[in-house]
Amino acid sequence: MKERRLIIPQQISRIALYSTPCIIQCIYVSYSNDYMFLTVGLSCLCGSSILYWNNMQNTAIYNIDRSLAVSVLSIKSYIAYNHFCIRGAKIWYTSLLVSAFAYILSLYLFQINKYCIEPDKSQIMKQAVYYHMFFIHFLPTTTFSLCVLHYLPIIEDT
Repeated sequence: MKERRLIIPQQISRIALYSTPCIIQCIYVSYSNDYMFLTVGLSCLCGSSILYWNNMQNTAIYNIDRSLAVSVLSIKSYIAYNHFCIRGAKIWYTSLLVSAFAYILSLYLFQINKYCIEPDKSQIMKQAVYYHMFFIHFLPTTTFSLCVLHYLPIIEDT
């Protein structure tokens, strides 16, 4: 079966490695707040993302990375629903919705890039990678971490 996903040249795809500190800070916040299942998921996601952005040819790593990303977002959504106050949950789900739309748009940007003329292709691909990094890597990890730090319900000892 012919694969239809776009393979980004390695010198461009490695730019996405700059977003790994976002995952690492989310690992720290998750660990500090005893979200161990999320901590393990994020750690695996960080590893698979590094492997994927270093070698986009490997379909197995691609599938593992996507599965881990969806799993981590699901765990975060579960935590938001069950642990955040209403405002924190609204912020998280709004961020998640924005990231979902941005993911669809980044797929579109990568696909239209296939039909660009060669001088523009590299620049459009770089812009699409930066766009992807901000909306898919930075926004959800940072939003979740800030929500954990500010919108967990305060339980007072009586």
